[in-house]
Order: sequence, then structure tokens, then C-alpha cells
Amino acid sequence: MSGLFGTLNNATKGLSVQQSALQTTSHNISNANTEGYSRQKVTMVADNPYTLGGIGQLGTGVRIASIDRIVDPYVNNQLRNENSSLEMYSQKSDVLGQLEGIFNEPSTTGLNNNLSQVFSSWTYLGSNPELATAKTMVAQNSETFTDTLHHMSNQIDSLHEGTVQDIEKNVLDFNAKVQQLDSLNKQIFNVTSQGQSPNDLLDQQDKVLGELTGISGVEASYDKFNRVSVSVGGQSVLTEDSINKMSVASDPAGQLMVNKETIDITSGNIKGSQEALTEIDTKKQELNELAYTFATAVNKVHSDGGEGTDFFELGTDKNYAASIQVNQEILDDVSKINAGKNITNVVGGDGTRAQAIASLQNTKLEYAADPAEMKYNEDTMTIENQVSGSTVSGAYNDSVTQMGIVKQQSDNMVDSQESLVSLLEARKDSVSGVSINEEVTNTITYQSAFQANARIISVVSEMLDTLINRTGV
Repeated sequence: MSGLFGTLNNATKGLSVQQSALQTTSHNISNANTEGYSRQKVTMVADNPYTLGGIGQLGTGVRIASIDRIVDPYVNNQLRNENSSLEMYSQKSDVLGQLEGIFNEPSTTGLNNNLSQVFSSWTYLGSNPELATAKTMVAQNSETFTDTLHHMSNQIDSLHEGTVQDIEKNVLDFNAKVQQLDSLNKQIFNVTSQGQSPNDLLDQQDKVLGELTGISGVEASYDKFNRVSVSVGGQSVLTEDSINKMSVASDPAGQLMVNKETIDITSGNIKGSQEALTEIDTKKQELNELAYTFATAVNKVHSDGGEGTDFFELGTDKNYAASIQVNQEILDDVSKINAGKNITNVVGGDGTRAQAIASLQNTKLEYAADPAEMKYNEDTMTIENQVSGSTVSGAYNDSVTQMGIVKQQSDNMVDSQESLVSLLEARKDSVSGVSINEEVTNTITYQSAFQANARIISVVSEMLDTLINRTGV
């Protein structure tokens, strides 16, 4: 179409396109602080020209080619993966921090201090075997030691249970977000299949996928309709036409399952909890071994190799830290504590047996070995040092130190990952983030173009008025 009506058509198109561009700019500014929003850009192209015979092609104005969502898929994927690792180390560090609080070392109320007081009371009894108060001190300090073990064991069990519950909660959240992704996939398909670009829906999809990856590291792939498929640990949990739920196996606690198959994940909040559970179980086992080995060593010396009364009682469920206690007979009558070499004469006598028990403080024992392998010498009332063994305090301190090292490693990884995630977020914002200054500039540009097109319409209107009303045509 040529002539005034062609010019009018061009201006009308220009008004419409600039209005759409202004609307997109307004949408960007409105969502400048919306989490997960990616800025959008209107791409304008010249409309198909009109061929005028004998003259050539005349322009027919402008049209919108597309409204594009400005993203860098590589950066987004890298950010999801690194944030998943950050969630893993953060969760692990948090749980290990609680575990450190249970051990509470070094302190005046920790197990190590209680252990020192137990040995000190045996030393005092060895020097004062005739004092009933010395035996009372041994019984009371030993009971305090076992109470501390009980408390620590119960707290570790509670932390273990709480961590498992946290995994179960995360699994429920994971399954809910998979359902949400499936719903978004259907909406995205409906829009994309009509040749349109579902920009805001794709932003929501990226946001939910990021949250999903934070819970458990996943692998994502897209089809030609931008629907996302998700797998975890090699097992598919979301495809275009199916959903599989994740679950937690009851044995061992914290193990994940999909399609009745156990899976291993490499990152995410759940992985951090799983690694923390391993450390919790290790510390619980070490505490049980410490309680069992220490009690067995004291019993061997106190009972003279099993001939007399055991000082400690141990349960039969191997949860020794929770079940160890001072023999009730001794608590009822502290005179039954064997301080001298002759265990048949507990009243009076020398204090050599008490000194021998006190010397266990420096005896090297192997805590993973069968305590039955302890070689007890009845004449010297001593237990032979074991190869590659360590003292009771040394074994406990090593356990605490190793826990501190693992905690510090997790803290260091958290700091490192936070820096990396911050860098990637900055890169993402530089690409997808809304710049208010840029959008204001675009607003002025589109406003000027809109006004110019409106002016053309006004001019064409005046020309038509002249042509129709003043020329008599």
C-alpha cells in the first residue's frame, strides 16, 4: 500500500510496536527486584516491503520479531551446580557444629576433664586407702563420668534422629518441587507449541530447578519445547510424561531411593546431611569403644582379672556409652572398692591396686580391638601396652581433634563456595539482571519514537483533511 494510507499504516504499526516495547520496559522495571527474573528485550525488524510497479519496494513499517529472555544457560547451570555444593557444605558444617557442641571440648565440664578427675581420685585413694571419703570420691567422680557419657550418647542419638528427619523433610520438599516443575512443563508446552515464548514461565522453571538442585544435586535436560527432564543419582524423577518420587530407606537411615532402587547423590543439602550422619555414627562408635575399653581395663585391674567385683557394669546392646554405670553394689557400699592388692580384704590394706588403676591413665590400649586381648599381669596389676594403642585421654582427644579438622574443612569449603557463588551470581546479574539506568534510557527512546509516530499520524490526518475537504475531491 502506497500513498497517505500507506504512511498512516506505517505510523500505526510504529505506535503499536513502540507501545509494546514500552510495556516490556515497564515489565522489566517492575521486576527489577524480583528473585529469579530475567530481563526481556523486544527485537524489532522491518516489516515485509511493498513492491510498487516501476518504482521498486516501499517500506511498510516495523514489526516485533520476538520478545527475548536474556539469559546465559551455561552460567545458570554452573550457578545451580555450585550452589548445590554450597548447600551441601553448609548443611554439613551446621550439623558438625552441633556435634562439636555435644563434645564441648576443651572445657571444665567436658568428658576429658571428668576422665582426669576419675584418675585423680584413684591416685588419691592409692595414697589414702584407709579413708572412706577417698573411696566415696572415686565412686562419685566415676558416676559423674558415666553420667556425662550417658548425656553425650543421648545427645548424639538426638542429633542423628534430627538429621534423618531433616533428610525426610527435604525429600518431601524435593518431591513437591518436582510436581511443581511438571506443572510448569505443561504450561510451557502449551505456550511454546503455539509459537510463543513463555519468558516468565521459563524464569519460574529456572527458579524451581535451582531450588531442587539445592536440595539434591540433579541432572537436567531440555526438549525442543523447553520442557525440563530431571534425574538424580542416575534415576529419572521427571520426564515429559512421568514422575517418580524420591523416598528415604529405613535401613540404613538417610539412604535415598527412586523406583525402589538406592541412589547416591553428589551434592545438595541432603548430601551434606548424609556426610554429617557418617561423622555422627563414627563419633558414636568411637565413644562406645572408649567407654567399653576403659571400663574393661578398670574392671580387669579392680577384679584382679575377673576374680573379684567389677567396678563398672556394661550393657549387652553394644551401646556402651549409654549403658555404662558404676556397679550398684559399690554405689551402695563404697567399702567394696578394691584399693589394695588383696581383693579379699577390702577394708584397710595398701593402695597399690588403686595406684595401678590410676596408672591406666598412661597405658596404651587399642580401642577397635577386642578388649579380651588385653594382657593383665596379676603380680604387677598392670595391663600390657598394646601395639599402636593410645591412652584413654589420647584416644578421646584424637577423636575430638579429627572432628574439629572435618568441621574446619567444611567451614573452609563453605567460604570458598560462597565466594564462587557470589561471583557467578554477579555474572548472571550482568547478563540477566535489570539495569534501571538502561531501562530508563530505553523508556525515553521508545517514548520519543512513539511521539514521532503519533506526529506522523497527525500530519497524515491534516493532509487527508486538505485533500478531502479543501480540494473538492
